[in-house]
Amino acid sequence: MSTESDGVSGFEGWNLDPFEELQRLWKAIIEGVNLGVPHVVGRATIREGKISGLEMDVILHGEEKEYSFRDGNDVYFMVPVKPEEGIEGIYVRIHRLLSDAK
Repeated sequence: MSTESDGVSGFEGWNLDPFEELQRLWKAIIEGVNLGVPHVVGRATIREGKISGLEMDVILHGEEKEYSFRDGNDVYFMVPVKPEEGIEGIYVRIHRLLSDAK
């Protein structure tokens, strides 16, 4: 079981720039709005309390769904996104999910 002190349950920051990866996904998010609800899905790796790895992609779903779960140092997530919230809004949603993942 993870605890806050082992750097796995929570995280203190990022060792990489999540906005760079979100910028890469932006076009797919915008184009997906006409076909379904865009969701960012991904895996974040937490090492020593910081996100040190991040893989993300965009999928379309018929409705808004939000999930996250932890497997060791990895947190897998799916978060619905709204283009009107911009990249910053997507970042806030992902950050919250990563912080709350059990």
